[in-house]
Amino acid sequence: MKGSIFHPNVSPGRHLVDPVAFTLAMVGAPLLTGLLGAPLLIPPLAALFGGPIYLLIGVPVMLAHVRRHRPTPGKWALLALKTQLLIFTPIFLLELATEGNFDGTSLFLVAGSLFAPVWGAVSGMLYDRLERDFYKQVI
Repeated sequence: MKGSIFHPNVSPGRHLVDPVAFTLAMVGAPLLTGLLGAPLLIPPLAALFGGPIYLLIGVPVMLAHVRRHRPTPGKWALLALKTQLLIFTPIFLLELATEGNFDGTSLFLVAGSLFAPVWGAVSGMLYDRLERDFYKQVI
């Protein structure tokens, strides 16, 4: 049967993505981690400062990954850490080499290395828990 506007064909190398679960997982991970870690004060501050960066960079990266691979919390955590290190390590090294003010960059490098995999794992768990076949579509 030929694909239609309502039921498009999916190429064999692609997976259907549940956009509702994906959105809730990506936004919910920093918020949930911040709320659960509120007594420690650091997780809410990390969600406040790192959450927008996580969403800005993480959504396209995770979406590209989910389109090709079956999402699992471990894969999302590893991908979040790799992406964070890929972005902030060169910035940190450039700041260090130019003897610039690398305090902020080192803060994002260290704190992000701790929180990116946690948020990635929580995002993966939320997506796995919230994913429904009814909402899946080709993205």
